[in-house]
Amino acid sequence: MKIGLKIDSKYYGPVKGTLKVLLPEHIEIYKAAQAYDFDIIINTQLDTSDGIKVISEIVGDTSSKAEQRDIIKDKEILDSAVDGQDFEKRCRYRLKLSIYRLLCDYLDLEMSPWGILIGVRPTKLVHILLDKGLSYQQVDYRLQNIYGVNPEKRELLLNIVRRERKYIPTASEARKKISIYLGVPFCPTKCDYCSFASYPLKEYGEYVSDFLAALQYEIESIGQVVRDLNLKVDTVYIGGGTPTVLSAEELEEIIKKIKSSFAITGDDLREFMVEAGRPDTINEKKLRVLKQEKVGRISINPQTMQQKTLNKIGRDHTVKDVVQAYKLARKMNFANINMDLIVGLPGEGKEELQLTLEEIQDLQPDSLTVHTLAIKRAANLSKEQSGLSTASAAKINKMLNLTQKTAEKLGLVPYYMYRQKSPLGNFENIGYSKPGQESIYNILMMEEREIIIALGGGGVTKLVDSNDWSLEREINPKFPVQYIKEVEERTQRKIDKLTTLLR
Repeated sequence: MKIGLKIDSKYYGPVKGTLKVLLPEHIEIYKAAQAYDFDIIINTQLDTSDGIKVISEIVGDTSSKAEQRDIIKDKEILDSAVDGQDFEKRCRYRLKLSIYRLLCDYLDLEMSPWGILIGVRPTKLVHILLDKGLSYQQVDYRLQNIYGVNPEKRELLLNIVRRERKYIPTASEARKKISIYLGVPFCPTKCDYCSFASYPLKEYGEYVSDFLAALQYEIESIGQVVRDLNLKVDTVYIGGGTPTVLSAEELEEIIKKIKSSFAITGDDLREFMVEAGRPDTINEKKLRVLKQEKVGRISINPQTMQQKTLNKIGRDHTVKDVVQAYKLARKMNFANINMDLIVGLPGEGKEELQLTLEEIQDLQPDSLTVHTLAIKRAANLSKEQSGLSTASAAKINKMLNLTQKTAEKLGLVPYYMYRQKSPLGNFENIGYSKPGQESIYNILMMEEREIIIALGGGGVTKLVDSNDWSLEREINPKFPVQYIKEVEERTQRKIDKLTTLLR
């Protein structure tokens, strides 16, 4: 369907961008001035003489639809504290919501539960509003009336932010702390849905030794600068890839090197987390190393407990491997174990998910991270891939409700959330945990309220300026050969930027 949009040119791009994400793929948006034979034309009127008034109406259509107009009035924006930039933003939001609401009504579509919020981090918006002095009630009002977020998602969003606030540093605290992410870009096999740094050991194992040497250089170099700047390490997260694909000796050497180079003591560190994601890489010797080095939180990730699905998506392990690895970790007294699940994997519906959740419930993890399948360009799996069908949005919603109910039965509450650019049904990923066992690193990384130094393959350094919470990113190469080749240059660049930011 071709839709012509009559709108001020400066708003056309942002409005079209949002509609492109929210509307079905067969809907095409063009400027009404272009020479197309449109199915309908939407005419918008923006009046800012007394607050904001938006009228969106469908013209040139002879159908018998009784109501083809949407009107928004906004006088709240007249507050004296509002500057010109905020006023312009509000105009864009009002145009987006009005046109989107009108089209959903006209096309008999359900609005997204997130309204016009299409960003990856809706929680960041709430933190910004709270920092400006708004109450939770005032934030809720804005989420409903400016962004069109439904009651369920508003409640979820505000509850998560309430839990996050106690872990987020103040501006003065953030100037004295960093967190560390270390990426090990190797895996036993590459899962079909994965877009992360995950190079199969069978094909890329020859690069492990040189990678670890380059990693040692990066750890030592940046650790020296962090000590010189008198920064304290707040959290450490070792991910990948699959860090536990390394030997116990290699893991121990990396962890000891991090501790010595960054002068980490138990008193300063709030969290030390290691992804032991693939159960086929876990054994007693490696877990003993993690326990000995005081790693407090680990993640054992089944993604699904359906063997046919594991085989289909390239996870070269069994359901039994997951159970055995989990029980071994519990036997060794790991008291904070996370498990990851993916909703919407090929061929899986409510029945398969329910069986998975029953097995997860039997294991009683301390936290559960639920991802909605997102098809990314770097993944082997694509929407069109033969024989791999993906679930509909309505089906995904019902499946996510099942995960929520299981989390509640386990005594887990949502504590962080993010969205990806291409999840099935435009849904979200949610981390649930027992109260007090939240992943602090996950919160800090998602809300971008602390400097995060990324080491190793594929990591993203976030240089956060706590004066205004702006940030600059530095990305390490995913491919081990490129990382090894460029480690000195990229390490120096990070050092220069970190030093400039904090001195």
